[in-house]
Amino acid sequence: MGQYETLSLCGMYCGGCKNYKKNANCMGCRNEKDLLEDCPTRACCIAKGLLHCGLCDAFPCKILSDFYNDGAAHRAKAYENMVKIIEIGADGWLSEQEDD
Repeated sequence: MGQYETLSLCGMYCGGCKNYKKNANCMGCRNEKDLLEDCPTRACCIAKGLLHCGLCDAFPCKILSDFYNDGAAHRAKAYENMVKIIEIGADGWLSEQEDD
């Protein structure tokens, strides 16, 4: 999973986050245990063995809809990201993020 380390399960780009691995604050949802133990999107995706939520037949489910629409701009962006990830694939999307 190393190549997908900066792709969060919900569509956020960890590589663009100031907390990602900065002073060991957050190691991303694929590696982080303590900070994200209560994240319902993470728990669901891991339980289903999915690379990301966009691969789920129920996307976007109620859990994700609540998450994406809670008023936080970065979460709304995560939805836009996930739609793009579904469209062009995780590898293509990550390549675009790394180029920015």
